[in-house]
Amino acid sequence: MSGIPQIRELWITPLSPVHMGTDEDYTPTNYVIDGDALFEFDHRALARLPEAERRRLDSILAARANDTMLRQIQGFIYKNRERLIPGAINVVRTSPGIAALYASRVGQVAQREENGRQIHNKLEIERASYRADDRRLYLPGTGLKGAIRTALLDDINQGRGLVSSRENNRDLQQRLLGYTMRELHQDPLRLLQMGDCHWQGDETLNSAEILFAVNRKKSAVTDAQGRLRESMAEGKGLYQLLECAAPLRLRAFRGQLAIPDPRGVDERKLPRHRFDFEYIARACQRFYGQLWHREQDLLRKRGYLDEEWMQQTGDLLDDPDLRRRIEEGSAFLLRVGRHSGAEAVTLNGLRSIKIMRGRGQRDAWEDSPRTLWLAARDTTEQRYLRPFGWLLVELADPGRHLPAWPAAEALQERAGKEMAGWLEDVRHRQRTLAEGLEQELAREEQRQRESAEEEARAERERQRLERLMPEERQMEDLVARLIADQAAGRKEAGGVLNAMRLQLLEDALQWDDPALRRKAASLIRQTAKHLPWAKKRKKEVQEKLTRLEGEA
Repeated sequence: MSGIPQIRELWITPLSPVHMGTDEDYTPTNYVIDGDALFEFDHRALARLPEAERRRLDSILAARANDTMLRQIQGFIYKNRERLIPGAINVVRTSPGIAALYASRVGQVAQREENGRQIHNKLEIERASYRADDRRLYLPGTGLKGAIRTALLDDINQGRGLVSSRENNRDLQQRLLGYTMRELHQDPLRLLQMGDCHWQGDETLNSAEILFAVNRKKSAVTDAQGRLRESMAEGKGLYQLLECAAPLRLRAFRGQLAIPDPRGVDERKLPRHRFDFEYIARACQRFYGQLWHREQDLLRKRGYLDEEWMQQTGDLLDDPDLRRRIEEGSAFLLRVGRHSGAEAVTLNGLRSIKIMRGRGQRDAWEDSPRTLWLAARDTTEQRYLRPFGWLLVELADPGRHLPAWPAAEALQERAGKEMAGWLEDVRHRQRTLAEGLEQELAREEQRQRESAEEEARAERERQRLERLMPEERQMEDLVARLIADQAAGRKEAGGVLNAMRLQLLEDALQWDDPALRRKAASLIRQTAKHLPWAKKRKKEVQEKLTRLEGEA
């Protein structure tokens, strides 16, 4: 394809929580939850732990790798959470329900199987796609292009069925788009060049939040007693923890969509179908706009919807200028990512969705799922729920400013103030804990320094004692015993001190060095100030001391 490609910037506003996943998870060994915030950390934060805690972690890691070890690590991380929070490399907002779940289960055994085997809580949180440099989320271009492809296929198909029962999905797409396996270059979607859409929002706004994904029935079904039946997943207490792009962030993501210029290319080499930007926008709006309204009606009827969110999105989409741009083909709805629903990835007239039945019952195939997954702040919520995956996409020439959007800007200002307050609370918490950690590490450093100095003194003393003659060493031992007894207030006539000085007296009488003999005599007399001699031995001792001091 020759010529300069036509390019449009995509400015994307998430209308609801959007999870476009990666292969990574947050695990309780690299995050802690404190209040309504998840703090992600790496090895650098662990390296800042006090030495005793690092040794404890090394001891845990040296054990056999099993469920017990994993729980011990989780418990260790949770115990040290206030020391790890200051070194967080990322902070994500959570709900009180998730914080309560984390606090009650981290490092604990979740349940036991019938055979008694313990099942631990892994507490993994599925991560959304993010940039490693700043931890901001982005929307992968492959997922966006896949959603556009579904809308275009539906537009071409116009609700018709399969041409035969043997036609599979690949055959269907080739038939609708007019190419074969030998003519992959004729796939018109190969001409659409879609890049990743990166965060462009206000730096004070968090690009992500962590939510529960909960399963709810689309229709109210009652049992024989008239009680509402839960979905199979709901009855089993199944849920997921997902990191999502936060909703209602005005034009928070930006990317590009490019279409090569077909001018000058042999018509025989061009795909049968070619799409311009307006065609793409209209096809997406027709397909996803219908789903949006059907889902809103259903959720409103079932009483699931978060009314505040419903009012906010309604105000945004009712903006007269936005409605005009949607009609002109320069803005459209799109649904992407996890739990966007089977209806968003299948074509009208061709839906055959597997319905899982209970034990002993055959699965069924229907044109609509019976349950849906919704974003919740707590697993028990039946109201205040939101759907997953909705985006509003605006097209603009590169470098061109989009028109003002008063309703969205007012909402953005309120969200910005609220988020700024939350972020300041988080940073204040980090600063406070950082000060406490620095003080703790400073005390530890002082203790280590004092301990090192004491060890050095002890080593010098050991070396000094090693250099002493046996006579000098014997006197040093007596001095040490005298000091110890004085400190303890111990005065035992038949004790160790008395025995040591008598032994020194007898030994010193055999020494040849006069200076050492006099020094021994002086020391023995000094001990008598603390422990006087017994009367029956006093005269004998005094005579020996006189000999010790006077003999040359």
